[in-house]
Amino acid sequence: MRKTLGYQKDEKIRYLKDIISNFEKFEIGKKYCTIYNSHFRDYEYILQKLNENTIYAYIFHNKVEIIKKDEGKFEIAINLNDYMTIAKMRRIIRFLHTENDHFYSYLIGYSRGVWKLILGNLVIPIRSNSRKIKLTIKRKTEEHYLTLPELQKVLIPEREYGFPLVSGELYLYKFNNKKVENIVKFYEKKYKGMPYLNRVKLQNRKIEYAFMKMLIKKGIFKYDYDITPSTPMRLGNSAVKYNKWEFTNIAIPHLNRMRPGEFPNFWHVAIQDYDDDGVNQVLLKYVDNRNHTYLCGIDYGNSIWCMQLQGFMLKFRIKSVYKTLYQLDDKTKIFEF
Repeated sequence: MRKTLGYQKDEKIRYLKDIISNFEKFEIGKKYCTIYNSHFRDYEYILQKLNENTIYAYIFHNKVEIIKKDEGKFEIAINLNDYMTIAKMRRIIRFLHTENDHFYSYLIGYSRGVWKLILGNLVIPIRSNSRKIKLTIKRKTEEHYLTLPELQKVLIPEREYGFPLVSGELYLYKFNNKKVENIVKFYEKKYKGMPYLNRVKLQNRKIEYAFMKMLIKKGIFKYDYDITPSTPMRLGNSAVKYNKWEFTNIAIPHLNRMRPGEFPNFWHVAIQDYDDDGVNQVLLKYVDNRNHTYLCGIDYGNSIWCMQLQGFMLKFRIKSVYKTLYQLDDKTKIFEF
């Protein structure tokens, strides 16, 4: 039997942005619900407003605290450790859905064992010991400041509100008590606007050219002459910042030289590290445009195999990868175990 007594169905409680936009409309003491799950034997989303400033939202019975600090500011507390199963993970990611045509449509993501904060094109890993996250969200108001010496009223720049969740309405102002504006500035200064993949590509360009030349000569790779640009040849100013770092490789493996395994998209990868086993195999470590890494090998039969590595191995050298995968001690020689 469905538990409906004392509950009111409301689709708005599925998304944080809708809860904040309609915060004042929820009645104190009333319970709201949506989406009954027969396997769970309860509603997936339940919301209760405790008082004028506090709402508890439950996703699969895991609590999300939403507190109204003042007229235009809200604090949200979420423990991501409560959402480690696939079903719960999908719900909390959808719960943090955003509305912004220029950016990815979710505020957080999860891949290869790592939660990530997604601020447009900037993807920031969330440390495993910092999964109890705190979001500060602000409503946009018509706030001004005075400029000197004319004392003219000027609207506060949109970037000072933070990252747009709903353009012109809701903004992520702080993440774990750090201003989003400062987080973005820090990473832009640290990486000078260049993605990690592109920095690896530039750093190892000569090494990569030598390996590609060798692999093509051996017939393992081939030139791809059917490449079409992923973007128009002429870009408008508004599109430049989203496409300025894109590239496409012109050499890809022959299908009949690829052994079964997990392969990257060879159009958008860079060689991150290289090594050999001292006998008959060349080892290559690739990184792609999503910072996923792959360990690949060229064997004595001139075939290529690949396997995808876990997220924490992003910046591991190949020797460190082997030590971790096979739990080798310092006395064991790499590739001779």
